[in-house]
Amino acid sequence: MKGRLPSCIVDVLQMRRQIMGTQVEDLRMPSGNITSRPIRQVLYGLLLAGRRECQSSDGPPVEYVEEYDREGMNLTSSMVEAVLPSASEQLQLDTLHRAPHSVRCEVILETLGVSSSSLSGVPPHLRLPVAVTCYWLRHAHPQPDKPLLEALLLGLVYGELRRQRKYERAKRPERELFERLRGHIKKPTGSPDLVVAHSYSQWQCCLKDSVHLNQLLSLPLPDPQCAWLYKGTLVHQLEAKLRGTMTPDSLLVESHSFEQLYRAMLRVIHNSHAAGLNSKVSGAIPSSLKKPQDDLMARMQVLALEEDDSGAEGGENPKQEDDVGWTLVSVRTRHKTKERLNRCQNPEFSRKQGRISWE
Repeated sequence: MKGRLPSCIVDVLQMRRQIMGTQVEDLRMPSGNITSRPIRQVLYGLLLAGRRECQSSDGPPVEYVEEYDREGMNLTSSMVEAVLPSASEQLQLDTLHRAPHSVRCEVILETLGVSSSSLSGVPPHLRLPVAVTCYWLRHAHPQPDKPLLEALLLGLVYGELRRQRKYERAKRPERELFERLRGHIKKPTGSPDLVVAHSYSQWQCCLKDSVHLNQLLSLPLPDPQCAWLYKGTLVHQLEAKLRGTMTPDSLLVESHSFEQLYRAMLRVIHNSHAAGLNSKVSGAIPSSLKKPQDDLMARMQVLALEEDDSGAEGGENPKQEDDVGWTLVSVRTRHKTKERLNRCQNPEFSRKQGRISWE
């Protein structure tokens, strides 16, 4: 293995336990390690495959790993089940490195919920971080929003600039892009936004556990250079500026190669969403990458207006606008008798909802 596996794997193999680390998080919220737990469950399943001792009377053998993590500010332990995705049911730890590359690649992609075809437009060394980002968007709580995603991807662009060191001998647009991004790296003057820090902590947990899983599978995806993937002082500043008037296009202007990289990563996220993943970040996808009907469907999934009967009878509510200037009009629902009948037959419709149209 050439020492590529982390020392925590020894604890899992010998002691069946793991002590989770904690980063800068909002202690009022659940630990960021919970977000990446499904990834670790696959890791545990591969490590303990063929060594299962606990037999279930009415099912297949089951193994558990004891995880020590925080709950609030207290240290707690929980038993986490080791699982195997469908692609890895026949894999054994002793022969894992000899398994076909396609099988090992399918295991990690199935775990992260992306397809190999969707990653084809991304440079190989960034495919794992982008796949992790797709996973993070589906599992993180609270749901990451548009500025969080944009700042994270711009951080990946900055890391790629530094990794390639193109800014030293590059043409003027790349040098200017590097300087624009580097200009946002500033020492924070106050306490960090804990909600933002908690969200990015979840992403780092997902990346760490995905890197471990990828290493255990003998690198079906290229091992990323983690030092270039995330710079907290940059992404926190970018996230705050992106909530104002700054846009990614204003930073990437005239730097065509890195603009294409940024859009390629967004395209992967869009394809994941189009494949049925429950992502609510379609607003971060440039309109040039989306078909009109896809844009409409994405907005209809994200936007929802609720009004009660009294509000509907009392007159019109003020018109609202979304982030691209469309005007949303609340339309009062008619045929109340039919609606009540539907509520009885379908409990999921029990809440009163209005309808949405655009004008």
